[in-house]
Amino acid sequence: MIKKIKWSLQMLLIPLIFMGCGKKQSQEVNIYMWGGSKEINTFMDDVVAPKVKQKEDITLKRVPIVDIKDIVNKLIIEKQAGKKDGVIDILWLNGENFKALKDAGVLEQNILSKISNKNLLKESTTVKDFGEDIDGLEVPFGEAQFNFIYDSKKGEVPFTNWESLTEYVEKNPGRFTYPNVSNFTGSAFVRNLTIDMLGYDNIQNMTSEELKVQLNIVWNYLNEIEPFLWRAGETYPESEGKLDLLYSTDEVDVTMGYTVNKVNSKIDSGDYPKTSESFLLERGTLFNNHYLAIPNNSKNKENALKVIDTLISPEIQILKQEPKNWGDFTILDMNKLSSEDKIAFEELNKSGKIPSLEELETKRVLELSPEKVTLIEEGWTEEVGKN
Repeated sequence: MIKKIKWSLQMLLIPLIFMGCGKKQSQEVNIYMWGGSKEINTFMDDVVAPKVKQKEDITLKRVPIVDIKDIVNKLIIEKQAGKKDGVIDILWLNGENFKALKDAGVLEQNILSKISNKNLLKESTTVKDFGEDIDGLEVPFGEAQFNFIYDSKKGEVPFTNWESLTEYVEKNPGRFTYPNVSNFTGSAFVRNLTIDMLGYDNIQNMTSEELKVQLNIVWNYLNEIEPFLWRAGETYPESEGKLDLLYSTDEVDVTMGYTVNKVNSKIDSGDYPKTSESFLLERGTLFNNHYLAIPNNSKNKENALKVIDTLISPEIQILKQEPKNWGDFTILDMNKLSSEDKIAFEELNKSGKIPSLEELETKRVLELSPEKVTLIEEGWTEEVGKN
């Protein structure tokens, strides 16, 4: 009787075993990203997610965030509380936020070494993030350089340094502004202006106390031009998107951002005039890479690694650099790619709306340390934003 029961159970299990041998079960990976760009959001949802599903049978879920600092605090609090089953699988970040997470010890270690496509990366992208050693805690995702955008049908480039910016705003009152420094684009503008005025090497050699004193030169300048800004400087756009809207509706003459191909993307989408062009400052603009990291309390680390490997593959990187998608420059080394992939990237740089690759490379300014970034942001808020 017992033998018959065992045999019956085995027969019942056979169909279940064969069902399990079919297609592997789909898994979900949550990627937390700033959600303020409709182009980036659409690209991740409509292009990347289907590719990840097709390649790895993983459902990639983009979770939009407004302020990355809230997520940084969340992960730190979760560690303090001993939470092991976090919902964040991949986090898009760089700079001071990376340093905060690194210092808190909440990021998965050695993820770079576990990515097969790491061999295609530019070696320079894997060393430091805003001067902070990466130590394998992040994988580079894209390359950014701060740039300005104007409508070329109105004439020459509006300004090329802080001196000519003064002349421009005085001659064109109400036609220029920049986002509040609580927004990363506003912070980048103020940092870039600070570097333009004080000099990068000088700032690098200053202590925090010395920089704090020298920043008074910048705050005095910004307060002097404030009456000539949009709405007489009584308010500043709270985001890059709001500044883009002011530009697209011809309320201001200039917008700005980190994505070099942004001008092409916005022209393609009909948001910008077709005669819009991108320009840099003559002494250079801020250049950095942005990264992907995995919190060490993620429940899906293995699948998160698969997703990151796909995101830095030549296929996705080419699609990401297309202006109609995101327009973000790649972190892949052209010398390590197939001739076919190399040609595909080269074809993406022929619009004539952005500076040449040579100009971009010669006008790169490295980011300041997270400590000095914080000092500048806090200084602007106190000395300019509250006035």
